[in-house]
Amino acid sequence: MRQIPVDTAVMTVMLIQAPEPKVKNRETGEVATDRQSGKTLFNVNVAVIVDGRPDALTIVVAEDGVQPDLFPGVPVALPGLVARPWENDFGHGISYRATAVMAAQVPAASNGKA
Repeated sequence: MRQIPVDTAVMTVMLIQAPEPKVKNRETGEVATDRQSGKTLFNVNVAVIVDGRPDALTIVVAEDGVQPDLFPGVPVALPGLVARPWENDFGHGISYRATAVMAAQVPAASNGKA
């Protein structure tokens, strides 16, 4: 599957809600796992702001990449973020996956003095 690296340097990313396990089957409640590692996958809902325009995205992260003390509104970093185009009989789109989600290092506010 083709993966396109996403450069997050030009955007602000904020957590919208606490990460939740990704559900594979809504009828049975089966949780999605990574095919290679077997680790539980989490949906991480974020607001991505570029040029003052926000968009909501869901990023998938394996359980060992989710920082445990995240809360809504906190700026986050998404190392290893990639976009994956997909298509099947029901439609097409782009999914996003990152190796981790963690609180971002936000620069200290300036008081306007040099």
